[in-house]
Amino acid sequence: MEKKFNTIKFISQLIKFSPRQGENERKAAKFIISVLDKYQVDYCLQKFITKIPLIKKNSLRADNKEIKCKGCSFVSGKITNKNNLISSLIFSSSLLSFPNINFNPECQNISLSSFYFAPSLAINKKDLSKILKAKKIKGEVVVRSLKFQSLNILVGNIKSPNIIVFVHYDSIEKGTIDNASGVAILMKTIISCPSSLKKTLYVFSANEELSYDKPIYWGHGFRVFEEKYKKLLDRAKKILIIECIGASKTIINKDKHLLYLSFPVKNIKNWESKIFILHGDVDKLMAVYHSDLDNLSQLKKKYLDFANKLLKKHVN
Repeated sequence: MEKKFNTIKFISQLIKFSPRQGENERKAAKFIISVLDKYQVDYCLQKFITKIPLIKKNSLRADNKEIKCKGCSFVSGKITNKNNLISSLIFSSSLLSFPNINFNPECQNISLSSFYFAPSLAINKKDLSKILKAKKIKGEVVVRSLKFQSLNILVGNIKSPNIIVFVHYDSIEKGTIDNASGVAILMKTIISCPSSLKKTLYVFSANEELSYDKPIYWGHGFRVFEEKYKKLLDRAKKILIIECIGASKTIINKDKHLLYLSFPVKNIKNWESKIFILHGDVDKLMAVYHSDLDNLSQLKKKYLDFANKLLKKHVN
């Protein structure tokens, strides 16, 4: 008999720890572990030390008028002009090291789509005209790096899995679609399909969103797993990555660009042929990406149920 698991309730509880960075990431890990304990599911922990940026202060003025903003950089500093006014959806290593003011052209709110190794502030696209018209720009961001212990949570066959499934549980902002929904679907599959644990390894990965790795600052928790368990990845027949589901119909994708964004491990070329990404509509995601809009209102139960059925099909 299949054990009952309330997906929406689980997501609602997980996002209470948002943004899931630093101490909040640890609280999220404890919550995930408590659910595994409740359902008597065995797990092991991969502990590692990492470092993330904590934004302590941010401000932006255009001709002495305050502009709402959020810091999105790994370093502190000032922004004194509008020379680098960029879309945060453009990822280029050349842009990462220039002080900038950035915006997400697809989002109706402030979106922390990208982080930079230079003083950076994110604004709402509706405030672009104020910046463009201003003669004087004065911005500042104050950042403190936080060193702490992260936890990858491993469930299932850790010796010789045929299938390895990854999902990250940390977040920028609320992170309902990115990626609490994926965590919930993974948990539901584990609880409702205990037989899959015999041949599958499920990985709840920490520290995916931000690290001081340069220039690929995301995916650190995946690379930590890779460093220790490369042989498992070599031998596995299938690797699944669950990202940003629940707001639209889940699809399976092998697009190389998306693979490198979703699973930026060092030896990805060795495994390209067997990596599959389960994800929702990317354009719909960009409209709420790394913003306060990525909340429970984005979820639809029918899409969560479909994603669960799709994952079950693959692990069975």
